[in-house]
Amino acid sequence: MPSNDTCFLTATEQRALLASRRVSSVELLEQHLAQVKRVNPSCNAIVALDEEGARQKARAADEMLARGERTGPLHGLSMTIKDSFAVTGMTVTCGLEELRDYRPQEDAVAVAKIRAAGAVIFGKTNLPAGAADHQSCNTLFGLTRNPWDLERTVGGSSGGSAAALAAGLTPLELGSDIGGSIRVPAHFCGVYGHKSSYGLISTEGHIPPAPGHIAPKELGVAGPLARSATDLELLFDVLLGTSDLEAAGAELRLPEARHDDLSSFRVAVWNDAEAYPLDQSYAAAIDGLVDDITRLGVKVNRAARPPIDPAASYDVYLQTLFGIIGAGLPPPAREALIAAGERAESGSYPRRVVDAVRQSLPQYFAATEARHQLYRAWRSFFADYDVLVCPITPTVAFPHDVECLDLGAQFTRRLAVNGSTIPYMDNLAWPGLVTVANLPATAIPTGRIVDSVPAGVQLVGPYLGDRTTLRFAQLVERALGGFARPPGF
Repeated sequence: MPSNDTCFLTATEQRALLASRRVSSVELLEQHLAQVKRVNPSCNAIVALDEEGARQKARAADEMLARGERTGPLHGLSMTIKDSFAVTGMTVTCGLEELRDYRPQEDAVAVAKIRAAGAVIFGKTNLPAGAADHQSCNTLFGLTRNPWDLERTVGGSSGGSAAALAAGLTPLELGSDIGGSIRVPAHFCGVYGHKSSYGLISTEGHIPPAPGHIAPKELGVAGPLARSATDLELLFDVLLGTSDLEAAGAELRLPEARHDDLSSFRVAVWNDAEAYPLDQSYAAAIDGLVDDITRLGVKVNRAARPPIDPAASYDVYLQTLFGIIGAGLPPPAREALIAAGERAESGSYPRRVVDAVRQSLPQYFAATEARHQLYRAWRSFFADYDVLVCPITPTVAFPHDVECLDLGAQFTRRLAVNGSTIPYMDNLAWPGLVTVANLPATAIPTGRIVDSVPAGVQLVGPYLGDRTTLRFAQLVERALGGFARPPGF
C-alpha cells in the first residue's frame, strides 16, 4: 500500500496491519515522518519532532512483537500530542514565549497512559498561545492552516491536532477542551473529537495551569481526536482514569452505551438561532444529517429543549471560565485586562470578562450553585432523550484573523453570520452550553461541505454517558460514512 494511503487509514486499521506484521512499527513511523515532510510545510500542524527517540521506541515495539510479548492497545502506533501536554524528550510550550525552552522531567498523566499502551509519540502539534483562542497561531511557531482551505482557521485550541489528523500526519491525537477546544477543531477540519465528562481523564501535566501545578481546573477536560468514532473510543479507553491517588479509593466503571442500534436511540435536535447565533448555511448542513438519521429509523424530536435558560447558562459559563482564566494570569496582564474592561460598556464581552476575573469568592460560589442546578436540569432532560444534536459554533471555519493575538483582540474581532456580523466571542456559546454542565460531547462530521470547508456537529449526552454518544457516533459513521480527505491530500 502506498505510504500516503497507509497514513490515512484509521488507527484501528493501522493497528491491524501492525498485529498481522504486514507493516512494522518502524515502517509506519517512517511513513508518517515522510508525510510530515511532504505536507506539514503547507499547513504547519506539527511544530516539534523527536525522530530519533521515536525510532528507538518503534524498534523496541517491533522487538516486543517478534518475541511474542504481551502488548498494549496502541502498540507500535505512531502519534502526536498537543503542545499543551508534557511529553519527555520534547519541549512543552503551550505557544508561550516564556516556555520556549521548557523541557518537562516527566510525562503528563494522560501521556504516560498513552506510552504505557504502546504508542510511539513522535511530535507535538500547534495551538494558540495559552490554549486560549479558536485560531491556532502563536509567536513561537506561527499559524496553522486548514488542510481544506489554507486561508481558513483550523480552530483551537487543539487546532494543530485536528489539522494533523485531516492531513494524514497522525492517526490519533490527545487534545483538551474548556471552551470547545476539541470540538471546534474537529468541526472545522472534518475529523472526530470527544469532550469527555468532567473528571474522567487526568489533566495533570497540562498547561495551563503553569508547570508544577497539579490541581485540576473546573470545566477543563482532556480527550481524544481521531479520523473515526471507533478510534475515539480506542484512545478514550486508554486515557480513562484519574490520578493514582484518587484511583486508590475508587474503581471507575462507566455505564455502557444505552443502545446498540440506531432505531433505539431517542434524539433531540437543537438547531436554531433563538438562543445562540447560528449561520443558516451551517444549520442546513446539520438539518441534512438529521434528515439522514431520521431515514435510518432514529426517533428524532426537533423541538425538545432542556429545562434551562440558555442566556443564564451562558452567563454562568462565562463567569466560571474567565474566573479560572483570570486566576492564572500574571499580575500585570490581569491588571491591564481589568483596566481595559472597566471602561467597557455594561453587558459587553470586555466588561463580562473583567467582572468574572475580579469576582468575589461568594460570587464564585453562587455560580457553582447555579451550575449544580444546571446539572439537575440536564439530568431530567436525558431521562427522556439519549443524545442531543446541536451546533458546535455559529459558523464553519472562518478566514484567519490573527493580526493581533492577545486576549483583547478577541474583544474586537467579528464573525460573518447570515450577511451580518457578530462578536467573535459568541463562538463560546454553543460549546459552553455543554461544558458548563460537565457533559460529554462527541464531535462528528455531517458529511456536508459549506463554503469549501467541512461542517461538524456535537452529540451531547448525559453526564458519564460518554459511551452512549461514542456508540451513536460509531453507528452513524457505519451507516453514512465519516472522514473524507481534504482535496489534494
